[in-house]
Amino acid sequence: MNPAEINKAIMSVLTVRDYAPRRLAPESAIRRILEAARMTASAHNRQTWYFVVVKNKETLRKLTRLSRTGEHIVGASFAIVIVTNPSNRWHRLDAARAVQSMAIQAWSEGLGCSWVGTIDRNEVKKLLSIPKNLYLLTILPFGYPKSRLKGNKKNRKQLSEVAFRDRFGRSLAQ
Repeated sequence: MNPAEINKAIMSVLTVRDYAPRRLAPESAIRRILEAARMTASAHNRQTWYFVVVKNKETLRKLTRLSRTGEHIVGASFAIVIVTNPSNRWHRLDAARAVQSMAIQAWSEGLGCSWVGTIDRNEVKKLLSIPKNLYLLTILPFGYPKSRLKGNKKNRKQLSEVAFRDRFGRSLAQ
């Protein structure tokens, strides 16, 4: 692995909600994104996650209607619905780690994605035949960014504002 390339991907990945119309992601890219999720570490290696890939445009439209903050789903090339088994107390954290792996892999493929959180979970579960006992964490729509992103510039707090040495509030420089 090239540490510089990994760092560049992590430092530049952005949330994308505006996708190029009619540009479909190749199946090979979707597979690599799913493999990145599958290979993510999980608590006690339980891997209590499931990934439902949605490419059908009508289903994407329905997911859009069932997601108050997901109006951009309809324009995506595809979406992945992340489902977990709540019998594992770490199911949400493990799946969130898998989501981050997917986002970084997608970015390296030239694709962007976003986390959709306000979802009518029961209706989405019915639509996609997800068993009632499982938890629907999120929907991740993926697509090629519609326009060039502004130099991949992130607006982030300084490291000194969020990281400390030995105890909270103590500067890293000390």
